[in-house]
Amino acid sequence: MIGEYLRATLVTVCGTFVPEADPGAVADAIVAELAAIGRPKLLADLRLFLRLIDSRAVNLALVQRPVRFSDLVQPEREAYLRRWADSRIALLRTGFQAVKRLSLFIAYSRPEAGAAALLPDTGYTRPDPLPLPDRPLAIAPLLVRDREALDCDVCVVGSGAGGTVAAFEAAAAGHSVVVLERGPAWSEPDLVPREADGSARLFWDRGLAATEDLGVVLFAGRVLGGGTVVNWMTSLRLPDDIRAEWEALGADGMGRELDEHYAAVEARIDVNTDESIRNAQNAALARGLDALGIPWSVIPRNARGCGDCGHCGYGCRAGAKRSSARTFLSDAVARGARVVTDCEARTITTANGAVTGVTAIVGERRITVRAARVVLAGGAIGTPALLLRSGLGGPNAGRRLFLHPVPAVFARYPEPIRMWSGVPQSVVSDAFARLDGAYGFRLEVPPVLPGVAAAGIAWRSAEQHREVMRALDHHAAFIPIVRDREPGQVRIDRDGTAVLSYAVRGADAAMCVRAIVETTRVHLAAGAREVRTFHTRPLAIEPGGDTRAFAEAVALRGVAPNTVGIFSAHQMGTAGIGSARDSVSDPDGAVRGVRGLHVADASAFPNASGVNPMLTVMALARRNARRMLAST
Repeated sequence: MIGEYLRATLVTVCGTFVPEADPGAVADAIVAELAAIGRPKLLADLRLFLRLIDSRAVNLALVQRPVRFSDLVQPEREAYLRRWADSRIALLRTGFQAVKRLSLFIAYSRPEAGAAALLPDTGYTRPDPLPLPDRPLAIAPLLVRDREALDCDVCVVGSGAGGTVAAFEAAAAGHSVVVLERGPAWSEPDLVPREADGSARLFWDRGLAATEDLGVVLFAGRVLGGGTVVNWMTSLRLPDDIRAEWEALGADGMGRELDEHYAAVEARIDVNTDESIRNAQNAALARGLDALGIPWSVIPRNARGCGDCGHCGYGCRAGAKRSSARTFLSDAVARGARVVTDCEARTITTANGAVTGVTAIVGERRITVRAARVVLAGGAIGTPALLLRSGLGGPNAGRRLFLHPVPAVFARYPEPIRMWSGVPQSVVSDAFARLDGAYGFRLEVPPVLPGVAAAGIAWRSAEQHREVMRALDHHAAFIPIVRDREPGQVRIDRDGTAVLSYAVRGADAAMCVRAIVETTRVHLAAGAREVRTFHTRPLAIEPGGDTRAFAEAVALRGVAPNTVGIFSAHQMGTAGIGSARDSVSDPDGAVRGVRGLHVADASAFPNASGVNPMLTVMALARRNARRMLAST
């Protein structure tokens, strides 16, 4: 798919990043992953990168030497890659990050590519699979024929947090329901503790999703049950001040009415604090906050019978995670709802200003769903893409994309932390959430497995990176979740595929800088021996170091795209509800300009929620679904 000559160049690049891995296996896995995503541009970009670095003419201009990358020795190749990483030219930084992240993730997550040899030194051992639940998930997808037409009252596009609630509400009210899910079906026996397999099977773009310039890495579930299958179970309600903001924007019922919906959802998905046990990483966060006199609280989670599987982010084999697949979707199916998986909704069909259904592709089969009501629940990426492909939603469809950018901060501790072990999130602090009105950040921790860690850690040389990975079990990552106010946009390319344009800028960039500095203080107070930023050229500080100079250095370095690692697990907005005519949806969640079309996912948010959005998605979906059904 890239030709033997370019493959040889790619093998050399992969061997430069991780000499201890099998560079040929890493290179072949990179090509296979990009091909499996199904976006030809990704492979075209890889070919361009490889041609550039192996061109004597190009390198004469870039590095003032008429050499090919393949002709250099290891130290020279490392210096060459650092030039790309540190370049003032954004496209060069993007190219470096693309290949660096892929090479290191694959090397540390695929046994055949190098993980079998590399992982033992990190302190990571793959856990034994937890026992299966007595009653594994049993949702049988509907088998469809090419050109088949399905009839129903309500078609729900997406089976995540919002879609499943809407499907249940419609089915419980006696309506026939068809749910279309882009991702695959699964049951607990399918969930195995392997990072590479989980990413490829359960996540958007096989775990490789990012904004168009790769400046923000995106984690979004794409599987039966959506993000509720892969998230970390943090179940928080929308803060009062943000509810007031949404009310002012036209989203009525954000007080007592929304609380009633929250309570109903919390009861069904078993939200509690009984099992929010602090693992070493959460305990470090709490210890640092306590030392600084900063308040924190225990995170409620939707779990029952949680065990230390180490792979919460890739589905719960024990069935302890009370995902929407195991709760609301199963309830809907028990009431007659039909589910089609591996199904991409392509367009919404209309006639005389009203919805008539959905066209979709299942593998190579094309189907039509005829319905008088369509509920959009494909998330803040999938929902606007479907609207745009259908020519619906008005000029603001896809606009006002919010991501909660996260500039994580990494630290080495004297004792083992094992970021992959135990309850993923159990401690949160909102002490910094209102630094500028209702804007600021909340502090939590993420579960981190070796592949994701290897991809995120700064690479300055193979040995430097390997040295950090050898002490990985002694590292902790704290994540400041920034409430952003500067939105991005979802567009579609010529094939109708979603493309995300987003930049951390203005007040959000300043808040990210503040977040890095404050998070560093918490690490040091917790007893970290060294704290490092995720900048391409990391900034580091040890206990007793000059914190003022460090803060000034962070501010000077900033958060320009691909100069610092930033990720997002919360995509919101793009079809927001509101009273103003420029909102995509009205206060009830009905898309403007067409009858029978409604939103029931995070795309409905008027702006960033400021907290982990799952619970609010579900409560808002219940509100919107009930209002929809009351209007029929």
